[in-house]
Amino acid sequence: MPPVEKDWIKSMQRKHQNLHPLPTRTKTRAKKMNLPASRPSLRLFAFFGLLISTSYSCKYQVAVSPPWKNEKSVQKQELRFVKTDLLNQIESAKAAGKPVFLDFYTDWCGPCRVMDRDVFTDGNLAAFFNEGFINLKINAEKGEGLALAKQFGISGYPTLLFLDAQGLETRRVVGIATASKLMKMGKEVRHSK
Repeated sequence: MPPVEKDWIKSMQRKHQNLHPLPTRTKTRAKKMNLPASRPSLRLFAFFGLLISTSYSCKYQVAVSPPWKNEKSVQKQELRFVKTDLLNQIESAKAAGKPVFLDFYTDWCGPCRVMDRDVFTDGNLAAFFNEGFINLKINAEKGEGLALAKQFGISGYPTLLFLDAQGLETRRVVGIATASKLMKMGKEVRHSK
């Protein structure tokens, strides 16, 4: 390298050091460890950046695809749930002689969201339940849901109940269920009329 370029580089380095002086302690520690000297604020920024990125990466994620994802759906369809006037819906189901499917959920329930996203969107299940059941989705912590949750003794979420045409409970599932399991239970309830 020509001497003029070396002088220019050294002058730029000196100029940069004057603009951003480093504490002497940081310089000596960096020299002992054979590391380039860096500003303490940069190290703090890097530390907190690493801390934040680690905390976000530790959230719960499903590592493998759940078994109900592998099931083939005939069409993209969702279960149609009634969310209002629940007590009257149960009474009208009794009068019509139709079985009732109840989904008790809460706003904070993670497995309830998984059911909404992955199970209740299965085309075969949705077609079967929309045709043969009155489907009710009940928030167990709000409105009419409080009384119904107490009436049916709901203690965990999601809780899925099947009521026969007379309004009597025939099946109960607490926790996540696959579309095929719900389909099997639904067929048993419909054939037991």
